Amino acid sequence: MSDRSPHRVFKQINMHEGNTDVCWEWTGTLNKKDSRPYITIEKKRRPVYVIVLELYTGGQSDGRVARHSCDNPICCNPHHLSWGSNQDNSNDMIDRDRHGMPATVVRNIRKLLKNGKTHNEIAELYGCTRETVTAINNMRSHQKVE
Repeated sequence: MSDRSPHRVFKQINMHEGNTDVCWEWTGTLNKKDSRPYITIEKKRRPVYVIVLELYTGGQSDGRVARHSCDNPICCNPHHLSWGSNQDNSNDMIDRDRHGMPATVVRNIRKLLKNGKTHNEIAELYGCTRETVTAINNMRSHQKVE
């Protein structure tokens, strides 16, 4: 196995003695911009968990994204990963309140809208844009939050 082999990623993953129930954390350096694990193989920089999922499934990503069922961006446990579309990943973010606005905030925004607060007032209160409040009001975003 050469140093350019994708299998080298396993040298820097804590696999917890093969326990598939827990996250297998990347122990190497993380990208400063997004705090995710990347390595370069054949002059191409790629997320480590994508490489692990390719090795585990035997197939290339082919435009798909690796989704984490554990929501841990440094997890490389293939039992916590699955292929999906960008839309699937976006839906996961909304379903799991990883989209930056918890369901409780969305509910409070809707309550304030019903009580007559303006979109601008609510945006200022919650530190978001007026467009975000309008999208919530018009059900263009956060539709699954009741």
